[in-house]
Amino acid sequence: MAARFFLPPGAACTLELAAPHILRGRNVVVAAETGSGKTLSYLVPIAHLMLKQRTAMQQHAAALEAAGPAADGAERPRFTRYLALVLCPNVALCQQVAAAVNALRGPAAADGSSQQQQQQQLVSAAVINSSNPPPFETPDVVVATPAGLLNIIDDAGGAYGWLWSEEGMQARIRHVVLDEADLLLTPAYSRATQRILTLFKTADRRRVEAKLFDELGLAGKDEFDRLPRALQVAAWTGGAPAMLAEGYRPKRSLNPDAKYGPYWRRQYIYSAATLPAATYSDVGSAIAKAHPDAVWVSTDLLHSSKPQVEHAWREVRDDDFTTNLLDSIKSDPDYQARSGKTLVFAADGASADAASEVLAGGNVPHVVYHKSRPMGEQAAALATLREQPGCVMVCTDAAARGLDVEDIKHVVQADFAANAIDFIHRIGRTARAGRGGRVTSLYREHNRALVEVLQSYIADGVALEAAFSRARSFSKKLKKTGGVFVPRGMAAGGEEAEAAQANAGEGAGEGQEGAAAGPAAGRGGPGRGAGGGRGAGRGRGRAGREQAAQEEAVRS
Repeated sequence: MAARFFLPPGAACTLELAAPHILRGRNVVVAAETGSGKTLSYLVPIAHLMLKQRTAMQQHAAALEAAGPAADGAERPRFTRYLALVLCPNVALCQQVAAAVNALRGPAAADGSSQQQQQQQLVSAAVINSSNPPPFETPDVVVATPAGLLNIIDDAGGAYGWLWSEEGMQARIRHVVLDEADLLLTPAYSRATQRILTLFKTADRRRVEAKLFDELGLAGKDEFDRLPRALQVAAWTGGAPAMLAEGYRPKRSLNPDAKYGPYWRRQYIYSAATLPAATYSDVGSAIAKAHPDAVWVSTDLLHSSKPQVEHAWREVRDDDFTTNLLDSIKSDPDYQARSGKTLVFAADGASADAASEVLAGGNVPHVVYHKSRPMGEQAAALATLREQPGCVMVCTDAAARGLDVEDIKHVVQADFAANAIDFIHRIGRTARAGRGGRVTSLYREHNRALVEVLQSYIADGVALEAAFSRARSFSKKLKKTGGVFVPRGMAAGGEEAEAAQANAGEGAGEGQEGAAAGPAAGRGGPGRGAGGGRGAGRGRGRAGREQAAQEEAVRS
């Protein structure tokens, strides 16, 4: 089935970089700036594979029908319909991804109807959680939060059919996507994410093992489990050829002309706008170590402020905060013309409610969005933001990731971001898909050190990754270094920098194929220290614990 995909402006670049590798079934890491089309960069090739599968199923059914009834006792060959799973950190992003899938349209039919009616929905998606049980018709793409999916599997999976059990998920999910991967692999989400990834990886290994038993004459699972660990790892990653190359000596004679495989491969895709890989404890390093064969795709503006964003910085005190906040909003020309939308970021729910009171006192119509509000209010606030021209929404960082709303022209930081990663995600809500935008940052004296670093990097057009801080706190980073800013990857005595260089060098060879695929492919991976050499995971204290948690979340 041929199909054309109608894409929004600005989505083509990331799609062109990622699609060839996804279509070949490779594990892929998509690291690109906010608003660059990362979601479509994995959804479009997956949809293409779904359509290709659908055509093959139709041909298979036609062949069976043409062959006539099967002989008594004979089994007809079966064709398994595989699905995709997209994991997201929150329900709002899940709904946005599902809407993007359902909006993919095919070519227009020449029947005289309107274009919107002519374009057929190509694939289907559904958000699954305890409040949204699985639909009767199985979707092509399942979208869920890690905890929401586990609630279905653990509590009610059997009631909705075999597919929604652990065995069904293992058998039918072919593509696994972690959207906002850096957040899903942090301690707040890693327990649920780790369980889901382990569920799939355990099944992946069992499938490969089952084929090996026949190819190499192994007696069964017990004999395989007694093999040295190095041989087991070789088997899981490369099948019989890898085992033989590692030194395995089968008990029976093998046909020298035998062809081994093909082996089951589940595809893993990691997508994020911030994927640091400067040190052994970063999420990017953990992914690279767990998937050394993955292709890394990134854009030149990864971890950077987009050049079309205009920045304004205002240092405020308690006595002039209200005046500056109201002036930042009211003086904006797009607000005055009601031609652009505004996001006002606060530190937490209480701060957002306080900022809302300031705006109400200044006669600024607005809505409020944060997780402490009832779900109905949250949904209503997002709907108003999407539909109402010139809308102002006061929010927390719950709206900083993945939120894709047209015409957000202005981002105001009523409370300055606690770290460079949150700063990147906040300012990424504007100037999306090549458009322009403005950011007004109000900051206090205690924010000044971070502000000065970010101002300098943005003015020089330098990526902000060096200002990233462990545990998501720049202030804690400064305290550890005696109030002196030390770029990420460099620590007292140079130990962390040396480890990062060693990791980068050791992993560089693994990124050659990705680097050869295009000017941006492979850039975000081992070449940036994500190779995760032998030093990875051996950190001391909190760094070591963080690395262990991240690695466990991407491998069993």
